Amino acid sequence: MSCEHEHHHHVAPVPTNPGQSLLSHIDVPHIRALNVDDHSSVGKIFRKPEEKYQLTPAVVSDCDSQLIFHIPFTSGTVKLHSIILRTNGDKHCPKKIKVWRNDDHIDFDNAGAKKPTHTIDHPRVGVLYNDVEELPTEIVSDGDFVEHHVPRHVFSGVSSLTLFVESVFGEDDEDDEDEEPCIFHYIELRGEFTALSKDPVVTLYESAANPADHKVDEVGTATGMSGY
Repeated sequence: MSCEHEHHHHVAPVPTNPGQSLLSHIDVPHIRALNVDDHSSVGKIFRKPEEKYQLTPAVVSDCDSQLIFHIPFTSGTVKLHSIILRTNGDKHCPKKIKVWRNDDHIDFDNAGAKKPTHTIDHPRVGVLYNDVEELPTEIVSDGDFVEHHVPRHVFSGVSSLTLFVESVFGEDDEDDEDEEPCIFHYIELRGEFTALSKDPVVTLYESAANPADHKVDEVGTATGMSGY
């Protein structure tokens, strides 16, 4: 699996492992995607790690190459460590992906102008099948996956994540004038999950003073209270 990360002072990212998968904490039925040709496929690319080699169903953009994913988490917050992607590896491969934390209002009207929390430069790596109708059921190849490490201190307290695919590599091909769709086969998020506390917050207050609770001693100081 390829590894992509920010080169701040050339510090290597902290490795992740499959046990840090956040799949069980993603509210999969409420994942939303904009500009996809088949909405029923969206949640299905968030697969269990043991099913990661499956290629179908895939998510394919509809009118052009751009895609937006809104990914909510269940009752709690996440400290995101990395985003693992398996995409098309040729002209349908995403090139630039913008990421926002806790912003469910991103759409195609504002995504281009709104400053992202983080930007991913995705390499031209992935599955070399450009026709989804010809995809095999699975291909066992770890070289098709790219793990993008994110700044953990920035992606803490995350209740939702938004990904905006701004461009694909096919747009750079001079001999291809058609709008190239973007193709995703797999998305995995890794990190730490903190559940929201279910314990009620109880506030105690005194509606009326009870003289017995504030007995005054012989020197005139209320018992249990500071003399200051």
